[in-house]
Amino acid sequence: MLRRDFIKSSAILPLLGMGLPLEALAGSADKGGLKAAFYYAYTLYEFARNEQKLAKCLGTPGNIGKVTMRNYLANDTSRQVTAPNNDTIYSSCFFDLVNGPIEIVSPDGGDRYFSIVFMDAFTDCFAYIGTRATHGKGGRYWLAGPSWKGKVPEGVTLFKSTTNDVWMLARILVDSPEDLEAAKAFQQKIQIIIPENYPPARGYQNAATDDIKDAASFLTVVNEMLHRSPVAAGQTLRAKNFAAYGIGPNAKLPSKKILAQWDALIPQGIKQLREAFLFHDLVVDGWSYQPRGVGNFGDDDYLRATVALGGLAALTEDEAMYFHCNFANNGERLSGQNSYIWRIPPEGVPVNAFWSLTIYEGTPDGRWYLIKNPINRYSIGNRTQGLVREKDGSIIIRIQNEKPDGEMAANWLPSTNEAPIRLALRAYLPKKELIERKWRVPPIIKA
Repeated sequence: MLRRDFIKSSAILPLLGMGLPLEALAGSADKGGLKAAFYYAYTLYEFARNEQKLAKCLGTPGNIGKVTMRNYLANDTSRQVTAPNNDTIYSSCFFDLVNGPIEIVSPDGGDRYFSIVFMDAFTDCFAYIGTRATHGKGGRYWLAGPSWKGKVPEGVTLFKSTTNDVWMLARILVDSPEDLEAAKAFQQKIQIIIPENYPPARGYQNAATDDIKDAASFLTVVNEMLHRSPVAAGQTLRAKNFAAYGIGPNAKLPSKKILAQWDALIPQGIKQLREAFLFHDLVVDGWSYQPRGVGNFGDDDYLRATVALGGLAALTEDEAMYFHCNFANNGERLSGQNSYIWRIPPEGVPVNAFWSLTIYEGTPDGRWYLIKNPINRYSIGNRTQGLVREKDGSIIIRIQNEKPDGEMAANWLPSTNEAPIRLALRAYLPKKELIERKWRVPPIIKA
């Protein structure tokens, strides 16, 4: 069981070592251990699984290099990714850069919040276009893999990836239902320009399934991912640390003895990652504060794998911060069978863009999805119209299955009558007090 400290004070959070369970810290000296190999490999598997599912590229180029747009807000039927947000529309594109650079053209965003992030196969966010990174300006950008050594034309910015497989994910804020068409018009202006006579992308030869069948299939997918970036750079350089366990761009399956060790470890490893995502080492008033390094993980493979399981494609904290709540302030696990309140102080959540509180219900396999409800409300935030304020300017959100009576129905975040539930607070362009962990997320109180 993970070590959990429930801290009620207002002191600054000590973050050193946060996100690593004791056994992971104890084993960190063994850089080539089987558990370390699993943490390293798991994110590559999840990247491949999502690319195959979203780009339909198993055995075929599919939609690699083609933009897929989700031009509607996520709802209870959305199952493409776990824990989706209900604030933005998306443009998604996977790239295979083995044959050279590809150009991306972005429009100017004006006053609209947007971010276009580029993630390598290890889900590190290595480049951005958007409200923060480029001050809302668009432009021309070349995306190149690790083997490319050319020069970009004048007026073009180069983004260099350490893997040939890259995921571009654009988030475009929708302020209200009435704003959706304008947001879609902006979305349509994001362009992918592939050079003439550019060879077809490589499809995947090995299927990454939702449930890992066995160690052999897991390693085959991981090694194919590594093989797709033969010029070792960035995190791919560390694959050699795990060669003894059958990991590498040209590795063969290990012995039956080691495969048996993998088969025993994988389900336990996934269980541990699931627990880690639910129960962080440091919890303040029931809220888990994200550890440093999300979205730019370095060699923290445990944190990387945890986020890959529970929140793939998380942004770096200068762009967004994520807080997760699994417990009420009394320490009880959140349940759809109970009613809760959440009081937002008069000044609101300290952000320069927007914030939202989203509710999810859990599935048996540990994933989280939006809850079906009669008013189609999945989140509440600073853009929600008609919220009722208290005399001091604070706002009380009602989180429950049944619609509240009277004017407080305006502040209703519908829950489910089944357990478990989880709440997520997203803060986009967080202010200094959030980044430094000085501002405390208000507790969820059982009503």
